[in-house]
Amino acid sequence: MPATDELSRLLLLLYEGASSPERLQDFLNELAAAVQAQGAAFREQSFDDHGNVRLTGSSLFITSGYSDEALRIYGEHFHTRDIYMQRLLELQRTADCGVGEAIVTKTEMLGSELYHDYMKRFDLATTMWAKLDAQPNYYAALTFNRSFDMVPFGQAELELITALIPHMRQAFRLSKTLHSLETANSMLSQSLDEMEISICMVRQDGSILRSTEGADRIFAAPTGISLRNGRLTVSAVSEQQRLDSLIASACLTGVNRGLENTVRIQSRALGDSTIQTWTARSGGAILITRKPPLRPLQVVVSPFCAGSSMNEPEAAALVQFSDPFALPRSRRAVLRSLYGLTPTESRLADLLLQGLEVRDAADRMSTTLETARCHLKRVMAKTGTRRQTELMRLMLTLPGTSSLD
Repeated sequence: MPATDELSRLLLLLYEGASSPERLQDFLNELAAAVQAQGAAFREQSFDDHGNVRLTGSSLFITSGYSDEALRIYGEHFHTRDIYMQRLLELQRTADCGVGEAIVTKTEMLGSELYHDYMKRFDLATTMWAKLDAQPNYYAALTFNRSFDMVPFGQAELELITALIPHMRQAFRLSKTLHSLETANSMLSQSLDEMEISICMVRQDGSILRSTEGADRIFAAPTGISLRNGRLTVSAVSEQQRLDSLIASACLTGVNRGLENTVRIQSRALGDSTIQTWTARSGGAILITRKPPLRPLQVVVSPFCAGSSMNEPEAAALVQFSDPFALPRSRRAVLRSLYGLTPTESRLADLLLQGLEVRDAADRMSTTLETARCHLKRVMAKTGTRRQTELMRLMLTLPGTSSLD
């Protein structure tokens, strides 16, 4: 098991980083030092998968240890020629973590363009990564590199990564939602209310600190869950016990006491090996029974640490509710509402999310490639994104949406 003090510090920085980007940078810096990596990056990869995987774009949105020149050259050329990412997406997309040697042999590496023109130039050798998210044509991961004079990553580093994987995924999802909606500071409740998201903030003692209008409507309706004496209450005893347990454990992690109540976990590493270790609990999901014909209400509990940029220091966990019967809002409608996109701009963005190239999207919209590129520039300007992969990430995390018009 990783050292308790080290893991506790990393978890604190990670959950603070969900709402404070500068703390996420601190987390990455400290994690890179803990695994003795020369460089580390949160990355998102877009790709086509029509029989053969083809890398189409990459965004390294938080990095540690890489030179500006290395990042620039990778972004300009090698993000679509990365043999490790190519092989990972071809063979082991479902793996939770792993090292590069498990999927790319030394002979293959030495014969690659990446090795001769990039890895040797910037002294980047052995690799390790952990999966954060995987969707059609989209993959997010945390990646690491060591220099050629260092030994490859091993069991100890994979155990630390495994202990962090469930928490990184929780924090990654939460961070994407908060940041894409620009909900830092006092904007949090206002933005979530406008998006009809059903979320409540929970104090360390389990009482509700704040809830959105969407959550209040769920509490007021006969949906199987209500708010009594400031606490979430359900009718089924077993479900109440499970919900209370999830909230209590998430709150402990949210106030950096999660290692007082650890859980044994395992990850599937590249090459189908299994990594086992202990970590703090990362919350979880539960279905709340409702009277037929209503389907169960979906509830997800996550640790939460306000960090330096939020004004809710008492918040220790977030509880999000999802009604399977509720009709999702159109992704295009949400884009138009949040970012002021025109119908044409939002349609182009939706087509790109479906995996079309700009040229193909232009044909579908019966317009020229030049016009489509102009629309895309305006979309990226309005949404504050710099690359197509960043725009795709934002669209994938718009809450309460579907691709339907």
